[in-house]
This record gives sequence, structure tokens and C-alpha cells, in this order.
Amino acid sequence: MSRNSPYLSPLHASRKERGSFSAFIAPYLLLVAVVFGISLSFGYFAGIDEYTLTFSERWPFVAFKFSFGGFGLYLLSFRYELPFLLLAFAGLLHLMRPGLARVLVAIAPVVALYLGMELYYIVLHSIVKADDLLLLPEGLAVAPLWAQLAFYAGVGGWVVALLFLLKRSLRQLIVPGLLCAAALVPPAAAVVAPASFLSLADRHGINIVPWSDRWTVILTGRATSAMLFAAAKQKALEELALLPLLDDSSRDPLVLGETLGEKRNIHFIVLESFLDPEQFKGLKFHTPPAPPEFAELRRKMHVATSAVFGGGTAQAEFELLCGVPALELYTSAEFNMLNGAKTPCLPQLLSGVGYRTIATQSYKPDFFNSEKAYRSLGFEEIHFPTAYAGQRQTYLQYDNRDDYIFDGDLFKQNLAYVAKVMGEGRPLLNYVLGTYGHLPHEIDFSRFPHKVKIEGVDRNSQTDLAINQFYYRAEALAAYVKELRRLDPRGLIVVTSDHLPALDGGPRFYEKFRYALSAGGEFKENVWFYYGPEEKGTAWPDHHYEFMDFILDVLTERRICDKMVCKNREAWPQEKATAEYNAIMRRGSGLGGVAPPLMAGEGAAAPLAPPETPSSPQVQ
Repeated sequence: MSRNSPYLSPLHASRKERGSFSAFIAPYLLLVAVVFGISLSFGYFAGIDEYTLTFSERWPFVAFKFSFGGFGLYLLSFRYELPFLLLAFAGLLHLMRPGLARVLVAIAPVVALYLGMELYYIVLHSIVKADDLLLLPEGLAVAPLWAQLAFYAGVGGWVVALLFLLKRSLRQLIVPGLLCAAALVPPAAAVVAPASFLSLADRHGINIVPWSDRWTVILTGRATSAMLFAAAKQKALEELALLPLLDDSSRDPLVLGETLGEKRNIHFIVLESFLDPEQFKGLKFHTPPAPPEFAELRRKMHVATSAVFGGGTAQAEFELLCGVPALELYTSAEFNMLNGAKTPCLPQLLSGVGYRTIATQSYKPDFFNSEKAYRSLGFEEIHFPTAYAGQRQTYLQYDNRDDYIFDGDLFKQNLAYVAKVMGEGRPLLNYVLGTYGHLPHEIDFSRFPHKVKIEGVDRNSQTDLAINQFYYRAEALAAYVKELRRLDPRGLIVVTSDHLPALDGGPRFYEKFRYALSAGGEFKENVWFYYGPEEKGTAWPDHHYEFMDFILDVLTERRICDKMVCKNREAWPQEKATAEYNAIMRRGSGLGGVAPPLMAGEGAAAPLAPPETPSSPQVQ
């Protein structure tokens, strides 16, 4: 290679050499254009990178304004992606003889990756994972003939083209072969050495966003996120597979069936960031922060400690529905480990004794892996808003005017559906997750005028917005509970918050204004409400992981807790808490297995406090 070679000094090269350099670099520029083009164009049509702008606003800012922090953040995500893609592309490209055809063959896998992930998300509103590829044969088996032919023709055509264009000299294949091998090192490491892979990624600031797979893809890239998901799953499965499995009789539907009396309907409502403003002793309200209708509900108010503060909804849900602390032993959010395999949580237990188990989730299916997680927990029906439901059956209509559906709109539709299904005769678990109180606490003031004035708090601050939201949410909740009690007078109604909102300044705000429920600096104590029979001797839950036992205790008129250790009534040894947690995670991740039973109450002579979960604030 000469000193003036276009690959070394294009600025000093001849016209012919500059042309050679352009030909050399053009395929790589095409790759970058394809990567960005697919992401941008499909993002416009509600792909993974969805726009927040209205239709009239989109065109002037199409290259600059995106959902998550603007164009700069969007570009930043590719810093992990492009080196990997360019290396793989270079290897494939130089395995083949020169010409346009080799460029098309080399770029085809990149197009398949990016286009496939976008289409998968648009159709199913879920991020494709390595596990999903295992379902490909099943999917092809039920696909139309033309789709099967197109798939096999595409894959077969690509392989044939690659073999046809492959260089004939073994010597010419060595360097591009090594490039291809180097490109395969990261995905291989993610599977073979997941702990080391994740540790290295963490040191470079590359992490899974626990509450959203979509956020993970946007912030880290398509290929990078796929490797992160694979490594995290593999690491957790390896650790779980080595653990003994608890077979706890307290999670046996037969035991529940033996102690169950009247099969009352259960209405379990979890509200996003629902707090009681009147518990702020240092805030002065010029107008009441709660409507008069809320007074009766407040008389039914209790306090329980959540697993999280400021965010991490799925952690609260996991504790409420599974009855164990969210220990985060294998993942930062247990829901992300659940793949649809059944695990003995409250919905599954109730389903085993004849209950119809229904979950209504007012946000997206990929929010903390909700759809697969709910299947694992034992919900027979899962309803998402129409804007996010795709082809799924749902009763929850939603026109997507706001990011989060108003609680009152959610409640009205839920009441109508509950009234319908109650007439079908089966007892009902009606689980509802509302998300209206989520950051940034946006309010449609044309619909909900500014109601509550607070001294010393800036108008339209997070605190101001959250408390004004509360006024209308409390009004809607009071009306919902009243109508639910009329519709189902024998039903059990449990309403709780997932966690407290961060507001302005996080825990410091609660400390400054003396939020009455806060204790020990944890700032995790939530209000909750209960309507139903109050059996003498039934203990109120003090933690979210005690709600499952509380509901079963009430349903069985204390018989089940007389038969075994219930977490809301007796000391719960740490080793039993961890064993139950491992059993749930193991079964929910599809490992299954059988182990010698640990009888209820075994080890109870050594009372230890249940392990605490991390208390650092999280993003909602």
C-alpha cells in the first residue's frame, strides 16, 4: 500500500484513489443510514422510538424531538450499538467477492434485526427477547402458507447468496473470518459468562432499565439490549437452578379449598402514587385537599409499608400478589424474571379453587413485563387500554389523549365489566392497577380545574400537581367504592397505593413537611383502605407482602392462619421468607422442580425480621 493510499490519506489521493476510498466507505455509510432510517421511520409510526409530538408538530421537528430527551439522547444510544454492528458488517462484507450484491447480503441481517424488533413491537407491543425466538417454529406452524414460504425463501436465499459470493481463497477468508468471530464474542459472552458480561457492562454504564424493556432498548440500542436481556436471564437461571425448592403447603390450593368458607368476590385495587395530603403537618392548604366524599373512606384507612419509594411499581405488585418480600436477589424487578410459567401467588391459588382471576392494567403490556408476569401469577384474563392492547381482547377503552388514563375513567369501565361478569356465577378476583398518578403528574386543567391552593408551594410544581390530582382521584375513588359496595355488598374491597410519589425533593420533602406516616427515614408507608367483614382476631397488614395472607385470612374466617404461619400474625423467619421467594422465582421463570416439603411453621422458633428491600429512590 503506497503512502498516498486512499485508506491512509484520502485528502492527498488522486481522483481515482478518492473514488476507491468512496467505494470502500460507502457500504458502511449505508449501514449507518439503514440503522437510523429504520429507527426513525418506524418510530414515527409508533415503533419502539415513539414520538410524543402531535401530528401537526411532527414535521418541523422530525429530526430533533423524540420521546425520551431529544435527538441527542437518541444518538447517544448508538454509541454501544454501532461498533458492534460495524464489526459484524465488515466481517460479512469481506467474506464475499466485491460488488453490490455482497453489500446487500451483508446488510440483510442488520435489516432483519432492526426491522424485526420494530414490527414485533408494533404488532405485539413487546420487546423481542432471545426466549421469543424459541417460539418461532410454533409460530411458523400456525402461520399462513405464504408467510412460511416467505420466511424459508428469505433465509434460504440469504444462505445461498452468501455461499455463492464467498471468496474461494482460504487465505482471503482468514481476516474477515476473524472479524466475524470477534463480533460474536459479546453475544457468546452474554450466554456463556453472563455474570462477567453484566459486570463489564455495568462498569461502562450499560444497564437494563427495570421498569421498561422499551426504555432499555432506546437507551442502549437494539443489539446491545438483546445481549443484556439474555445475560441477565441466564445469570438468574443459573443461580436459581442451584437452589433448593420449597414446597410450601400454605401455597397449595387444596389447603385453601379445605379452609375456604363463602367464596366472596375480591376487588383488589392498586393506585399509582396515591397519598393523603392531610398527613403533611407542615403544609397549609387554603382549600381542602380532599373532597367531602372522601371522609367516609378515610375512616377505613390503614397504613402499610411498601417495598419501594418514588418508583418501582412492579415491586409493590409482586409483594401484594405473591406474599413475599421483593428481595431483588436475581433481578432489580422480579416481574422481569417471570415468563408466563405458573407460580403459586394469590391469583393462581384462587384460580385453583374456582375463582375467575382478572387483571386490569391501565398502561402498556411492556411496563415491567406486565403481560408475562400476570400470566405467571395466575391471571386468566388481562386487560390493557385499547391504545396499547393491539389484537388482545379488552373492555378498557382509551383514546390516548393523555399518557395515563384517569382513575375515574378506569373505575367506571371496570364497574360495568364487573357487573357483567358477576352475572356469570363464578367468584371473582378483580385486580386493577391504575397509573394516573405517575410522574410528571400532568393534569388536563380544562377537565380538572386547579382546585387546591397550597401555601409555600409553587403552582404547577410536582407537589402542587400531585395534590390537585389527588382531589379528583379521591373523589373518583369514593364514588367507585360506594358503587362497588352497592353492586357487591358481600365482596372484599382492598385499595392501596403502590408507593409514595417522589414529589419535589424526594424523601427530604416528606421530612421537611412532616408527613405523618413516614417512619425510620424509609418514607415507604402507604395508606390503604378496606371494606368487608372484619373478623375478630384478624391482623391488619403492616407490609405489602402481608396482604395475601390477610385476604386469605378473611376469606377463610381465620381458619387458614390457624392452620399455618401467616405473615401478618406471627414472626416470620428470614430463611422461610427467602425459601418462599426462591420457590416463586424458580417456578415463575420456568425452572419448576420438586423438593422436600418445608412444613408451615418449620423454623418459626427463631423469629427474625423479614429482610428489607433496598430503600433508595427509583424512577417511576
